[in-house]
Amino acid sequence: MATRAIDLSTHINETVERGHPADFPVGLVRLFHAKDDATYEQVPHRLAVARLDHGKVLSVVSDRYALVPHQRILEIVEEALRPLDVGPVSRGVYVDRGGARMRAILKFPGLARPVRDRDEICPCLKIQNTYDGTSRIAVHIGAFRFVCTNLAVGGGGAFAGGFMSVHAGEIPLEEVGRQLAAYLKGFEAIVALYARWTETPLVHGAIDRILETLPTRASKALTQGIQASGASTVFAAYNVATAYATHDTRSYRTAFDLLARINRGFQEAFPAS
Repeated sequence: MATRAIDLSTHINETVERGHPADFPVGLVRLFHAKDDATYEQVPHRLAVARLDHGKVLSVVSDRYALVPHQRILEIVEEALRPLDVGPVSRGVYVDRGGARMRAILKFPGLARPVRDRDEICPCLKIQNTYDGTSRIAVHIGAFRFVCTNLAVGGGGAFAGGFMSVHAGEIPLEEVGRQLAAYLKGFEAIVALYARWTETPLVHGAIDRILETLPTRASKALTQGIQASGASTVFAAYNVATAYATHDTRSYRTAFDLLARINRGFQEAFPAS
């Protein structure tokens, strides 16, 4: 079955939940195999991730697996938001595969600000968690552009935060809460820098230095894209770069890695002051 995409351009001012609830109990249980007709033997170094409400096994994992419940991630986010004055929060929560996979988008339309006429950006948080090993746990803090559904910021740099991690060892959920709070508090400064970029003429030497830090494939594609777009400002070139990262790369991980490099490069080349 094809994966249903999360459409960032919808549900801007409403909460949407699709699939199974995310707050079911889940735990790690031991595995056994039949040794003979009367006895069972524990399977070494393997555990089952099971729903504790009805016992269904969601996956088999190693004994080094760190279980992070879907609901715990959402609770960390709620705890970070509670003391902040962010206005209404639009939530899209999507759970499928019997509860084994959860994806969520949180948007903060009350904090949306115009970069220029009819071009607003809105803070957003994207969460992904699975119990069946189909992907890593991922939390990305960024911004949503209403005009084109780009994740304009993501994966790293001064503007954003979050992490991607295997389910092993310590998972830094509390750090995500701190990053999210800091990002939302500083969002107006982010928008102010974007506005500055709309008035900053494009200096191709500086853009070339940014592109040289990117993988060869991306560098070539962005060189052609910026030239073809006729971009005359830093913000226009930045939009071409983020559009490529979010629409034309081959994987989720590649997209956010490229966004981190793009953000870092643009901020170093065209700082706020």
